[in-house]
Amino acid sequence: MDHGPVELTREDVAAALRRLGLEKDELPWDSVLQVANHVLRQADEFLAGNPDPLRRKVVRRPVVRATHDDDPLNAIVHWCDVAGAGDGPLAGMRVAVKDIISVAGVPITAGSPIFADAVPELNASVVDLLLEAGARIVATTNCEDMCMSAGGETSVFGTTLNPFDPTRTASGSSGGSAAALSYPQVDVALGTDQGGSIRLPAAWCGVLGLKPTFGLVPYTGIMSMDKTLDYCGPLTRTADDMARLMQVIATPRAGDPRQAGVTAFGQDFLGAVRDAADSLAGLRVGVVAEALPSADEFMARTTRAFAAAMESMREIGAEVAEVSLPEHTQGNRIMFAVLVEGMAATAHTFGEGRLWRGDYRQDLADAFAAGFPAHGHKASVAYLAMIAVGEHLRVSSAGRLYSSAQNNIPRIRSAYDRMLDRYDVLAMPTALHAAHRCGEGDLSPAEVAMRGWTMVGNTNVHNATGHPALSVPLAEHDGLPVGVMLVGKHGDDARLVSIARTLEATIGWRPQRAW
Repeated sequence: MDHGPVELTREDVAAALRRLGLEKDELPWDSVLQVANHVLRQADEFLAGNPDPLRRKVVRRPVVRATHDDDPLNAIVHWCDVAGAGDGPLAGMRVAVKDIISVAGVPITAGSPIFADAVPELNASVVDLLLEAGARIVATTNCEDMCMSAGGETSVFGTTLNPFDPTRTASGSSGGSAAALSYPQVDVALGTDQGGSIRLPAAWCGVLGLKPTFGLVPYTGIMSMDKTLDYCGPLTRTADDMARLMQVIATPRAGDPRQAGVTAFGQDFLGAVRDAADSLAGLRVGVVAEALPSADEFMARTTRAFAAAMESMREIGAEVAEVSLPEHTQGNRIMFAVLVEGMAATAHTFGEGRLWRGDYRQDLADAFAAGFPAHGHKASVAYLAMIAVGEHLRVSSAGRLYSSAQNNIPRIRSAYDRMLDRYDVLAMPTALHAAHRCGEGDLSPAEVAMRGWTMVGNTNVHNATGHPALSVPLAEHDGLPVGVMLVGKHGDDARLVSIARTLEATIGWRPQRAW
């Protein structure tokens, strides 16, 4: 047990209590030290006789660091080739996974200097599902430093570029997974979403991106921000590919507390796309008025492009009406409040958290515990500021921000549920504006951090409420993709993919592909 000296001193115990907020020195020190060292010996004895059954010896796999020649968009961190079963429903499908998703033996970095030397011992549950179904893992993809931005430009490996205009960014934090779909050697990709990180890069890069119903896709073995907000999901070029992926990965796996009580399993994604209608006749679409950006001309262009997409949906039969949902904007602030303290608490426990039943991946915790003291000073301003504020609030206000935010989420979720009783889906622009230009060298670190959150206003809320949300490339302005986000009831993931198949077959994706 790596806890320092065999016998704790008074100074050791006093320092530990100060970290918990106890500054008083009037303690029965002889008794405290006697009991503390007794407890420490018990812990040592437990570890000596009960090795962690999930620990494995790391077997490094061959990987190749991506170069500009094979990765002009800076979307890939490592090329690899991890083969799955010889056959299965995903046989031969080449999958790129975000570089916070564990692939045993393949370096994992989270786009951050903190994880410079980390190599997972085990696959993430979702990777096991892919390999069991016959897929191949061919790459790990670039992402924001510790995933704490949507701007696409905080990774230690540099900015991920937009396939429609390489002078612009791909968004984030799953920007590499979205941009990698412009390469012929990648068929589909996986990302994660804690505030829009699948949907926003999908919107800027002109692909489909699904944040599933909470808990539908297992998250074990993926670096976490807050276990109440973690999602893993697919980014694909087509609805058919999304259906194939979701049919495999929308599966319960032991060891993931996020999946407890989930009732959305068993959806027929393949049937949903196979039987997709040739029109949207009878589909009730509620356009959320509070989600239509108009703060300036750049944002207003997004609203106009979105309006044109809604008109195209009307032309193929959809019943489109504008609705008011004031809780939508409140949900955005609530989700951000959860993240502030949630991320700090996760960092405080070396990335794994505590007080939940399931599989603990000690390899990731060890990597954070070693990497943060050594390299944390080189992490992004956005990440350091967030965890610093979260830790300050944890101590100064007894966690009041986090508890208040979590206690308000049911109200926001209920408001969405009531609106979804009236409409089949709710629609809004995915990102508040189109891709912004790369700002490397021209912006301060603070400016990079702040503009990394300017586009997230419509996506945060669904991480809190748990509703499935799918971004589809149905609009454009000035040659840039504008994503349209469709939000459904809990467990309506397959229906959203079916609607996407109808849109793809009747209207088509806009603008024309960059590949």
